[in-house]
Amino acid sequence: MLWLIKINSLTNVIAFFIGVVLYKSFPKEIKYVFYFVVFGFLTELYSKIQIYYIMRNTMPIGHFYFPIAIFIAVMFYKRILTGFMHPAWIITVIVLYEIYCVINPIFVQGLFQYPSITGSLGSLILFLLSVAFFIKVMVEARIEKLAGEPLIWINSAFLIYYTVGFFYHSLYNLRTTASMEVAYFALYLFSFLNLIFYLLITVGFILVYKVKKNKNRVIKND
Repeated sequence: MLWLIKINSLTNVIAFFIGVVLYKSFPKEIKYVFYFVVFGFLTELYSKIQIYYIMRNTMPIGHFYFPIAIFIAVMFYKRILTGFMHPAWIITVIVLYEIYCVINPIFVQGLFQYPSITGSLGSLILFLLSVAFFIKVMVEARIEKLAGEPLIWINSAFLIYYTVGFFYHSLYNLRTTASMEVAYFALYLFSFLNLIFYLLITVGFILVYKVKKNKNRVIKND
C-alpha cells in the first residue's frame, strides 16, 4: 500500500503546478484555495526535509500547519458565503480558533504531541462551512449545471476530506494505542482521502479556466 502514499504526494504536486499555470484566471475566492494548496505543498516538502535531516518527530509541524491552513480555508468560505452567512460570525469563529491554536501547545497538548484537538476543531469548522455552502446553493438555486461549477467540486473536496478528518484527528490517540493494523488502516484511508481531495481541487482549478475561457468567447462573439 506504499504506492498509495506516493500517489497521494503526487496529486498534491499536480494541484500545485496546475494552480501555478492557471493562477491568472482565478477569481479572488479560488486564489484562497490555491494558497491553501501552496501551503500544503510547502508543508509537505518541509516535513520530508525535517524527517531526513533534522528530526523524525513531525508533531510540531502540525501545530504550525493547522492554524494557517484552516485560516486560509475559512477566508475562502467567508467570500463564497457572502450574502448567506454574516461575516462577523465567521470572523469570530476563526479568531477564537486561532487563539486556541496558540494556547493548545503551551497549556494543553505539548509541541511534540499530535495536535488532535486543533485538527478536530479545524475539521469541524470546515465541515460546517462546506455544508452551509451547499445549503446556500440549494436555497438560491442559481446554478443550472452543478457538474460544471468549480465551487461545487472544490466544496465537495473540503466536505469529504474534513468530515473524515474530524474523526481521524479526534480518534488519533485511540487508533495509535489499539494496534498497528488499525493505525496503518487509518493512515492508508486518510492518504486515499487526501488523494481524492487534491484531485477534486485540481478539477475545480481546470473548470475555473474553462468557464472563464467560455465567457471570454461569448463576449467576443457578441
